[in-house]
Amino acid sequence: MKLPALLDEIKKTVEAEDSTPDSHVVLAQKVSGLADMVGWADGPIDPQQQIFVRLEALMESLRERYGRTTEPSIAALHDVVAELHGAIHRHDRDLDARRDADEDDEF
Repeated sequence: MKLPALLDEIKKTVEAEDSTPDSHVVLAQKVSGLADMVGWADGPIDPQQQIFVRLEALMESLRERYGRTTEPSIAALHDVVAELHGAIHRHDRDLDARRDADEDDEF
């Protein structure tokens, strides 16, 4: 599953008050799997920061839902979304740092 489709699925699940803990766990596993794969990307994942905006909005929605329901599966889903957010940020930052170092090097 591609990241935009997964983010859409999470958003729909968060907005559906009748979603089940099992559906939250399945989504958390999918997100965790993607977070583990971030380092394999050849180039920047989110150079325009569009995914960051979506991830932050999802994390806010998950926090709100957890505040209303205190569902542990929602908290777990939030945590893996935050993990994915951080992994993408670190990956893209590291690529920028390497590119800057290469540009400044004189041979």
